Amino acid sequence: MIRLLVHIASATPALLLVAGWYFKRLGVDPEKTLIWESGIWAFNLLLLVLLIPVVARWANWPKLRRYRRAIGLWSFGYASAHLALFLAFLLGWDLVRLGEELKERPYVLFGFGAWMLLSAMAITSNRFAIKLLRKKWGTLHKFVYLAVALAGIHYVLMIRSDYAWPATYATIAGILIIARWIRGKNQKTVRTN
Repeated sequence: MIRLLVHIASATPALLLVAGWYFKRLGVDPEKTLIWESGIWAFNLLLLVLLIPVVARWANWPKLRRYRRAIGLWSFGYASAHLALFLAFLLGWDLVRLGEELKERPYVLFGFGAWMLLSAMAITSNRFAIKLLRKKWGTLHKFVYLAVALAGIHYVLMIRSDYAWPATYATIAGILIIARWIRGKNQKTVRTN
C-alpha cells in the first residue's frame, strides 16, 4: 500500500505537467515551464532520497528505506525528461549543439554530469545488478551524493538573478551530504575501535 502511494505521489507532478500542457495552463512559455519543472522535481526527489535514511533513523522506522530506490528511479525519470525537453525545445535535437553547450555553459555540463551518474545508478537498480556487482553496487550508489552536489551547482549556475531558491536547495543538499560524510566517518571510527 505504501509503495503504491509512493508511486502515485511521485507521478503526480508529471501528470499535472501533462495536464497543464494539454489544457494550455503552463504560462506564456510552456516549453520553458516543462524544462524547469521537470528539473525541479528531479532535484526534489533526489533530496528526498538523501533524506529518507535520516528520517528512518530519527523515526526508528527502518522499513522506510525500502522506498528509496523507487523514489530514486522517479528522480532519474524526471531528470531524463528534463534533459529530453531541453534537447527538444531548446536545441531541436541538435547533438552537435549539445556538445557546444557542454563546453560553453558550465551549468549544462554539471547537469549532464548529474544525469550520467543517475543513469548509472538507475541501470543498476535491479536485483540482477545487485547480485552481479555485490559490494561494488553499494560503492556505485554512494555516487548519489556527487549527483546531488552536481545538481545543486547546476541549479545555482543556471540562475541569473534571485538566488534564494537555488541557495536553499544547495544548502539542503550540502547539509545532507555533510551529515552523511560525518556519519560515515563515525561508523569507520567505531569499527576500528
